Amino acid sequence: MDALLDLLPDTEGYLPYWMLFVSSLAVFNSVQNFLTTSLTRKIYNKSPASVNPLQARTFAVWTLASAAIRIYAAYNLELKPMYDLALVSYVLALGHFALEFVVYRTAGLGPGLISPLIVASTSLIWMTRQYDFYVQA
Repeated sequence: MDALLDLLPDTEGYLPYWMLFVSSLAVFNSVQNFLTTSLTRKIYNKSPASVNPLQARTFAVWTLASAAIRIYAAYNLELKPMYDLALVSYVLALGHFALEFVVYRTAGLGPGLISPLIVASTSLIWMTRQYDFYVQA
């Protein structure tokens, strides 16, 4: 058990652990997008025909890149460029899902869409409010 605890970020606060948790969910989401389109169709439930294997794999790579940024940031929150990059990754995610819901109308308000909206908005609020706590000037 101690070996696993040694792998966690050595910092104060819970934000790094949240980012690792969110990233682990993103890795799972990426793997499932490489294998199937079923869960992604739950996000884009108003246009499930738009979710094809190519789109799912592209979504998987985008999600995996976001996870990599957030994992690296979780261990380096004191570095302004890393913190900012992680913050931007949540802005991009929230923007994407909001646009798909409001503008393109491919995503309907259900569990598939609510989850990423909650994660992205919660993370943005948390990171914005804790900026000075983590980032070393």
